[in-house]
Amino acid sequence: MAAPARASGPAPTWVPSPLRLPVEGALPEGLDGCFLQAFPHPLGDGRTLLSGVGLRGGEAFRHRARTTVPPASPFGPVPALAPAVRPANPGGRVPGPLSLARPVRDPATGRWHAVASYPGLGHAEHLVADSGGAVRRARPFALDGAPLMSAAALTGHHVVVFDPPVLHDRAAVLAGTRPPYSWRPGARARVGLLPREGAPEPRWFEIGPCHVSRAVNAYEEDGKVVVDAVRHPRAYDGAPGPQGSPRLWRWTLDPVTGAVGERELAPGAETALADERATGRAHRHVFGSRDPREGAALVRYDLTTGGLREHRLGAGRRAGDPVFVPRGPAEGDGWLLVFVRDDARREGGLLVLDALDLAAGPYAVVHVPCPPPAYGRAAWLPA
Repeated sequence: MAAPARASGPAPTWVPSPLRLPVEGALPEGLDGCFLQAFPHPLGDGRTLLSGVGLRGGEAFRHRARTTVPPASPFGPVPALAPAVRPANPGGRVPGPLSLARPVRDPATGRWHAVASYPGLGHAEHLVADSGGAVRRARPFALDGAPLMSAAALTGHHVVVFDPPVLHDRAAVLAGTRPPYSWRPGARARVGLLPREGAPEPRWFEIGPCHVSRAVNAYEEDGKVVVDAVRHPRAYDGAPGPQGSPRLWRWTLDPVTGAVGERELAPGAETALADERATGRAHRHVFGSRDPREGAALVRYDLTTGGLREHRLGAGRRAGDPVFVPRGPAEGDGWLLVFVRDDARREGGLLVLDALDLAAGPYAVVHVPCPPPAYGRAAWLPA
């Protein structure tokens, strides 16, 4: 049975705090809003810690970190920051535990799409939420094992679902000493095309064992579906999180013949995203960060020319989730915002770069004292 519509709290707003932050360089005119990051609460009780940097009129302000209560919707008030895993919360308003793929916004409707799995139920759900995170539609489909849902993508006619060999581990939950998911050698890995309308029955395509941590984009071309994502050789195999060298990867799925083509697009892509305005359409640019083991850098891949532009971060520095903020009408014309932290020096800052000219370096750096970790999901809230 589909889950009932679930409301969420009001979307958070930010008010500039009295604490102005030092800015090196000049913030671009018109870049007003809040760069917000979300982290799971250390107690693991479903609460979320928020921290960010507000920009207004060329100045930067510290967004005061706060804790949110477990929300009424799996998406929370800011769908882009929805936690990937939510533990069971007795008496809570959200079914749990659950695994929620990173939500994808449909630029045509403004609604958010995600896929959630629930241990022990034998099915997953395609969830659709409004801009405030309230679930407006929930469509169950058969799926065993409660796999870890980390990523999903959207085309004009399909929701792209990933079924990795990373499954819910009840023994780990009972022991309380390991993450609630584990790698299952020999288990199948699949990509599914779930129709956005009609019967919620995915068409599955088997792929090599892997874990997909983030989908970049998907689109339909010549009767096939092209899916770009960040692929890891494995995940949660004796240790938490994705493991092995990540790759920017492309699958081409043929719904008529069932054939699957796949190839590497670029090595070392720890995070990757496209201009959101290209969601569901063929994209040219992929932005992201490179695995520090292969030289930490912010990168832009040009899928048309095969070119690479990068901004090296330097030794000891690590980038969080980048966020793309549009500037002009063309794909890729915008700003790339990313939080970078140096753990050894306990320094951190928000970098603002021209997305199409990363090699030029940051236009501005907002220095943040006592910085938060450079991980967790990030979002841009326009003023």
